[in-house]
Amino acid sequence: MGKEFLSIRISEEQAAKTALDLYGLMGSIASLPGELDFNFRLKAENASYLLKISRPEYDVEQMMYQTRLLEHLAASREGVVSPIPIPDQQGRFVGEMVDEAGINRKVRLLTWIEGRLWSVANPISDRLLLSLGTKAGKLTKMLQDFDHPRANRIFDWDLAQAEWTCGFLHLFSKDRKALVAFFQGKYLAFQKEYRYLRKSIVHNDVNDNNVIVSADLINPEVEALIDFGDAVHTQIINDLAITIAYAVMGKPDPLRAALPVVEGYHSQFPIQEKELEYLYTLVAMRLVISLTKSAIN
Repeated sequence: MGKEFLSIRISEEQAAKTALDLYGLMGSIASLPGELDFNFRLKAENASYLLKISRPEYDVEQMMYQTRLLEHLAASREGVVSPIPIPDQQGRFVGEMVDEAGINRKVRLLTWIEGRLWSVANPISDRLLLSLGTKAGKLTKMLQDFDHPRANRIFDWDLAQAEWTCGFLHLFSKDRKALVAFFQGKYLAFQKEYRYLRKSIVHNDVNDNNVIVSADLINPEVEALIDFGDAVHTQIINDLAITIAYAVMGKPDPLRAALPVVEGYHSQFPIQEKELEYLYTLVAMRLVISLTKSAIN
């Protein structure tokens, strides 16, 4: 097990060499968390970057889909900051390196966005919740004229495909099983109408670690939305539901806390009345997916 782990792990030294070889960049480098890639923050002389080195099992088409999406956002003037892809010295947005075990890896470089993660911002005021909804709504608007074949995929985290969670109800304790089953039942009951709601590519993962908040401690604003690895073509209202699910977590009155998020989103991308009928259950179903994933793990 130890040798297998070492064979897939990318060290900071390897990452630094890759940054120099592919991008001609030198500087301090630090490991960051990452589920699908090995991520590193590179602090060069004049700027900081996010270096992403793939695991041995990679999907180049998925990487190019994310790159095209980020390029589309960078060309927009709607005011939502997102990472910008940077080509290597050969002009490739997805470069290549070979690790110390002789395994081929794919490499990407993105601009680094300064600020605090939503998960460490405190307090979460109504003003900040409004700012989050506003940025999420702007992002939805920016993606209305973007399309890509890889956006249509089988994906457990797509709310439109959440029926799969019903097969794992047995993993929950009695009380939690009743709660999960309640929302699964409500979700299954509206499928006939829900399938015809407006659709587009959406971020699909506006969680507390994918939202960058300004350093201003008096009047903080949401600066940027990052990590588009879960972006998928689905019902638009799903994205608002996901944003709410994480934004109101831990709030004493989650329904009240959701109102500024909805208000901000609606100000940028008007929600249709028929879409609102599904919002409450969809917020819960995002949590059902998360709980089911945790139960399986």
